[in-house]
Amino acid sequence: MIVDYLFLTKDLACVQAMADVRNVASQRVLEKADFRKEGTIRKRFFIRGQWTDNSVYSILKEEWKEPKILTRTA
Repeated sequence: MIVDYLFLTKDLACVQAMADVRNVASQRVLEKADFRKEGTIRKRFFIRGQWTDNSVYSILKEEWKEPKILTRTA
């Protein structure tokens, strides 16, 4: 829903998201929302005493198919 909001209310060409490479569930959520993996940023964040890598995902406005927000018109 946040992607719908951003594309419907802001003049954006792209929405980007990141997920820890070990978090397969988050990556799958992004893929199901039509985000495409762009690459990996190595050692991006220092969490609990170790550096973590992150996968970068994005979706372009022209790739965004249609709003998934359920709306009701009067």
